[in-house]
Amino acid sequence: MTHPISDIAIIGTGPVGLITAITLAKETNFQINLFGPKPDENFLAKDTRTTAFMAPSIVLLEKCNIWSDCKENASPLKHLRMIDDCGSLIRAPDCHFSCDELNMTAFAQNIPNSDLNKALISHIENTYQIKWIETQAVTKVKNIDDTIEITTQENETYRAELCVGADGKNSICRSATGIKTTEWQYDQTAIACSFTHQSPHNATSTEIHRKTGPMTLIPLEEHRSSLVWSLTPQDAEKVVALDDQQFSSLLYENSHAILGTITSVEPRVAFPISGLKLEKFAENKIALVGEAAHVIPPIGAQGMNLGLRDAAHLAEILKDHASLKGKIQTIEDKYNVSRKSDIFSRTFVVDILNKSLLLNNISLKTMRSAGLTALRNFKQLRQMIMQQGLGDEQSLPELMKTNF
Repeated sequence: MTHPISDIAIIGTGPVGLITAITLAKETNFQINLFGPKPDENFLAKDTRTTAFMAPSIVLLEKCNIWSDCKENASPLKHLRMIDDCGSLIRAPDCHFSCDELNMTAFAQNIPNSDLNKALISHIENTYQIKWIETQAVTKVKNIDDTIEITTQENETYRAELCVGADGKNSICRSATGIKTTEWQYDQTAIACSFTHQSPHNATSTEIHRKTGPMTLIPLEEHRSSLVWSLTPQDAEKVVALDDQQFSSLLYENSHAILGTITSVEPRVAFPISGLKLEKFAENKIALVGEAAHVIPPIGAQGMNLGLRDAAHLAEILKDHASLKGKIQTIEDKYNVSRKSDIFSRTFVVDILNKSLLLNNISLKTMRSAGLTALRNFKQLRQMIMQQGLGDEQSLPELMKTNF
């Protein structure tokens, strides 16, 4: 069955896809069809991951009237501590960052994905511009005449003037653009879960840099944190298979007992760490956001926040157009220009940071140690790096700007 043509189709119902739909609905009058499964309570309960939203992303959530439904479940991240545990001859000094140095109340807010998704789904269900096309999967995205044709697993066919691909690493939308893509794998698998602990975290996110990648402890509510732990695929497989007591003991040991005794651990999930870089981000009536447009290792909470900047930039470009007819090429060109510097620079920096841990390269390790020493000793340099980590004020879209 073929359905009427919509203005915009968004494919992907993860957090980036949902936030993109809400942001576009706020900034434009276009009719939006959102394609993907709608998670039920059981599915949401199984997602024990969390997302750290940087201050500009919180501004976006506030302006889209989402933050009020999330903030009661959010935990502030006020301090960042980096500890070198690589075991190399050149040990970098511990480095501390504080939001006070930027006159901020918090760098970020850490939100459980289950709570975030509940708030986003509720908001979408009450937004008349967004129609959720519940489907197990989109199986084909094809450029036909002046539209994009979308076929679902249920053999339903839809058309849209513009398609937004928010369908992740293995994006069917990206394949349909024909954009040149470079992908690579790291010898890493990340383990994610939440856990409770004896000592307070004091709103501090701790990155312990190890030769297999970072172990990051991110604050949730009092005496509870989330974990993202990078290991070799072989070690990760063994660690995931441990029972709760064994896992708790290993976590306690490898985290140097920073949070005291581990009192309980929640279900663990594991995912391979990879990288992906695109030549551009929009082509053939398709614009890409989130991991459809870029994939980076989980360092410094950059991935999701990069995806929200995609959504905000696209919304601000689209709001200038009352109609999409004859404007798609202009929209694509503007989007490609607006995202290039931000995505390319962060992909490069995060890749280098990750490789400086993994590779037994004396030059990289020396540069890393010298850089952390400089950050520790010079406040102005720390402030500049913190500001860049949040997002350069001049390059942020208006939807994410505030006096932070």
